[in-house]
Amino acid sequence: MINHPACGKSWTGLRRSHCPVCHETFNSDSAADKHRIGKFGIDRHCVDPATVGLVATEQPWGRCWQAPGGDLRFGNTSAAEAA
Repeated sequence: MINHPACGKSWTGLRRSHCPVCHETFNSDSAADKHRIGKFGIDRHCVDPATVGLVATEQPWGRCWQAPGGDLRFGNTSAAEAA
């Protein structure tokens, strides 16, 4: 279990990414990068992860944002038809 002392949130998994600004947890660096917009060093800031197409999943340790991809939990009909 990994704990972030500034916000008190915890998560598991070495691939997870936790934003030190807004303290949201993401399933990967690429998902975390999607919630940051603007130019590096100028006006880069966090936005609501849902507004950039990420979906929240509840894990035993808390909420984790991820891209929906082919995960059948998110109603991807093409993935459902392929299964």
